[in-house]
Amino acid sequence: MEEILGLNVLAMYFVYGLSFFTMGIAIALQYRSYSSFRMANSLSLLAAFALLHGFSEWGSLFMTVRVPDFGELPMWKLIAIQRLLQSVSYFFLFCFGVKLVSDTRRQNFFMSLILPTIAFLIWFIQFARFIPLVGTEGLIEWLLVSESWSRYLLAFPASLFTAYGLYLQIPEVSKIIDRAILRNLWIATVVFVMYAFFGGIVVSHDMDGGLGKLINAQTFLHMSGLPIELFRTGTALLATWSITRMLAIFDLEKQRQVMESRRLEVVYRERERFARDLHDDVIQSIYAVGLDLQTTNHLIGNDNERAAGQINSSIERLNKVIHALRAYIRGLETKGREQDLKASLVNMINQFREETGLAVEFSFPLSSGAYIEPAVDTEDWQQQLRQIIREGLHNVVQHAKATRAEVIIGVSAKSLVITLKDNGKGMSGEEISLVEQSDSHLGIRNMRSRARLLGGVLKIFSQPGKGTRLVISIPLNRK
Repeated sequence: MEEILGLNVLAMYFVYGLSFFTMGIAIALQYRSYSSFRMANSLSLLAAFALLHGFSEWGSLFMTVRVPDFGELPMWKLIAIQRLLQSVSYFFLFCFGVKLVSDTRRQNFFMSLILPTIAFLIWFIQFARFIPLVGTEGLIEWLLVSESWSRYLLAFPASLFTAYGLYLQIPEVSKIIDRAILRNLWIATVVFVMYAFFGGIVVSHDMDGGLGKLINAQTFLHMSGLPIELFRTGTALLATWSITRMLAIFDLEKQRQVMESRRLEVVYRERERFARDLHDDVIQSIYAVGLDLQTTNHLIGNDNERAAGQINSSIERLNKVIHALRAYIRGLETKGREQDLKASLVNMINQFREETGLAVEFSFPLSSGAYIEPAVDTEDWQQQLRQIIREGLHNVVQHAKATRAEVIIGVSAKSLVITLKDNGKGMSGEEISLVEQSDSHLGIRNMRSRARLLGGVLKIFSQPGKGTRLVISIPLNRK
């Protein structure tokens, strides 16, 4: 077994490098700028470690496990670059762990960065000593020693900080209520503790004196019967598996944000609908009651019987307003009672005639019970259509000074056309532009907004002294 594993050490280096390289690619491709998790701000450092470490271990494939003849300058450069990439990768892992801890504990990351920077500078100063040793027998020994110091100064503390930083994320990740993600976070925490030992304590070569004399690749092989490369490869595979599976937290967060944005969109639409309905229905009804009460005030003392009738009528209308307000607040509007469009429009216009006394003519060519469907799928389209007509009629009463109005609804194969005409004072082109552009004219704005919700458009035609004509065109489903 030992001989088989020894012959496949290069394959382990390949799998080891491939594992970390895969982790780096997976993290780099994960879009997380929208995330509110603290870990999202640090993952780019983990990706840098994984990619650089993967490249550095693949560099070992270009040399045997034992350092070959150093008589050629290209081999010196190759080994020096491999050592440098390995240490730089550990430096990024160190920064990742430190940043994760500092962000969680709300500390200054740049102050915390001092520790990994000092550790890297100490290693680099030692590493730079190989330059004057080029061409001497001491070069081989020093390059071996530099890797051991890289593991002691950088890999070991970096792995522990990373494990601790991941552990600190457990309370925040627990709020997601996803056991798989939480389990992978625990696995990643344990794996980096293991990596601190296999990749940081167990050095690859024997060092004279110190910990490296006691724990190195040779003594580990003698004690366990398995090469240290096997355990490093196993921890790399577990780390990659747990980290990449843990990235699902960002997809889950994004899905929940999309669901929340959709929920808020529904809420905002309901608020807009309530505002329009309250303005077009409730407020207009209260306005009509106010007009009646003004008339009643003049009747008191002159025609008390008629005044009493007006007061009773006003009370009845106010009760209807209260009922409507309760329906809006509780969202109790029903759909079943609004299936017959023509009948509901006739009822609405008759009620309007009684409230205002305005003479309104109504024309609708379809018979009661006829079925039409707008091209835009809107559940409350009949309610929207009634409020458009009701608002238009209220504008006639309040602003046009008209004595007569006409509502004409035409149906073709492509659209539903609603025309509202009056014999009022009319408007000039400048007045029409002012009404269309001003935010103070809520009636026209609400009508236009409702027409837009149904996929339609509203146009105003008017001349001074010749009344006003509103035309709303709503596309119909051709089916």
